[in-house]
Amino acid sequence: MYWKGITTHTFFCVLLVTGLFSCKNATDVSSSFSLNLRLPNEPESLHPIFSKSSNASPIESLILLPITEYDPFSLTLTPLLITKMPVPEMVTEGKHANGKVFNLEFRPEAEWADGKPVTGEDYLFTIKSIYNPYVNADSWKNFAEFISEILIDPNDPKKVAVYFDSTYLLDYEAATNWNLYPAHIYDPENIMSKFTLEELRATDKAWTAEQDSLLKRFATLYESPEFFRETVSGAGAYELDEWMTGEYIRLKRKQNWWGDKIENSPLLLKAYPVEITYRIILDAAAAEAALKAGEIDLMAEVPASSFKTLSEDPDWKDKLQFETPPLMVLNYLELNNRDSILADPRVRKALAYTLDYDGILNNVMAGLARRTVGPIHPDRSYYHKELSPLKQDVQKSLSLLKEAGWEDTNGNGTPDKMIGGKREELKLSIKLSNKAEGMAIANIVKENAAKAGFDIELDIIDPGQVQQDLRQHNFQILPLRTSFFPSPDDPFSIWHSSNDIPGGSQRSGFHTPELDQLIENLRTTTDSEERAAAYKKFQEIIYNAQPVIYLYVPLERIIASKKIQLQTSSRRPGYFENLIKPAGS
Repeated sequence: MYWKGITTHTFFCVLLVTGLFSCKNATDVSSSFSLNLRLPNEPESLHPIFSKSSNASPIESLILLPITEYDPFSLTLTPLLITKMPVPEMVTEGKHANGKVFNLEFRPEAEWADGKPVTGEDYLFTIKSIYNPYVNADSWKNFAEFISEILIDPNDPKKVAVYFDSTYLLDYEAATNWNLYPAHIYDPENIMSKFTLEELRATDKAWTAEQDSLLKRFATLYESPEFFRETVSGAGAYELDEWMTGEYIRLKRKQNWWGDKIENSPLLLKAYPVEITYRIILDAAAAEAALKAGEIDLMAEVPASSFKTLSEDPDWKDKLQFETPPLMVLNYLELNNRDSILADPRVRKALAYTLDYDGILNNVMAGLARRTVGPIHPDRSYYHKELSPLKQDVQKSLSLLKEAGWEDTNGNGTPDKMIGGKREELKLSIKLSNKAEGMAIANIVKENAAKAGFDIELDIIDPGQVQQDLRQHNFQILPLRTSFFPSPDDPFSIWHSSNDIPGGSQRSGFHTPELDQLIENLRTTTDSEERAAAYKKFQEIIYNAQPVIYLYVPLERIIASKKIQLQTSSRRPGYFENLIKPAGS
């Protein structure tokens, strides 16, 4: 689901297939098949507009079904809630002249959990909700801003016309690739129907006291614990059965689900398990023990060393499945460029040159990863192959620090410098949770950086705190992982200066007028050669400034019981739980 933007989580299209799906209806597989999966971190909510955790996205999409979604294997957008993929039509007259329109028709069978039909009113409500001035939905707005108008057919509420007045790189995704909300469930007081989309989007709109009170009331309810963890409802095959904090999240398949009526339905309308339980197990060793004991059926994000050891263990290699699908994922060190020390590009580069990248690949990832140079995945056609991955060079690091004015003037062994009238030591902090991969990388960074005089401490925090600190810019260094979508990259959310606000999606704090203009052009140009050149220039700017340190592109490490039939995908987390069947079915 694209509208979460580029998701991040702590720590191209090659497909691995371990089984073939039949065209059987899900109810023909097993009426009692239950699936238990490991969830490495507990999401803060199951509310797609607000949740930031990548662990939430797969669960949310099983409940709040997207209108369209990328097929796990063909990686093409497929219609889920609508009858077919719309063909954009040019508008030749009227206020949207020279723009385009997407005509959507919701499936006649599509209905919400309470049996009410999915209609254009739900589409309009979802978009309106993010433009409520008291709703914090910037990442969604970044993609919705190109939608000019939404018109519901007065004769058929299942039909919606979505207008775009200007060109946008991701117009299909903006029109269809997001989780649809049931208006009558999430707005039981029908508040948002009292406002038009046009007035909600007007930045200079002056609200009456009554209107302002209503908008605040809706936002308060919309972002309440009830809709974050209790009332989670959509048009998907599953519903939230129980959420025990710190223990598990359980979904149950709906009885008489409308998707079962669709002939030759898309893969993502299949739903084989009748129950899916996500067991929250933060510790990888504990998860491995649970897998061996048969308490869970599958775990991903297995530490590379453990994966390699177990896959070569004669007692287990024939009892479990071991899969390493290439992922559309990238691991890196987020640097806070707002920090007084890290604001200097020479310091960032000096830190980058201290790292033993080969050591990280070999010792942390056991060879199950490859290098990369920047924010574009290496399998993209517009990846900048002329940029060379950095190599460890401590002498170059020392030279950069000296050039930047860092010297040990007080003889304590740590370089220092006057910044803003205050003497600062070259001390930095890495914030991280206690996940094995992140811990191993952080320790290597600490050890390597010390060779150039950096004094780095590790600050271990609760996994739930990581995203909060990231949103509030309360960090210096964070080991992170970002996930990509099959669609072309739109760097706007992560790199444009307009998103550099507390709670915004711009994490690093690095931006320039040149970069902003480049990103804006990249989003709207229709010239493929111009776009490819813009992508390359974008990568060059990031490479030369090193606002973050890019480490590697990993292979996923999945271990599963042989009691299940598993297909892997390059889309994170490497599998789709609704498509898992019992072995032999």
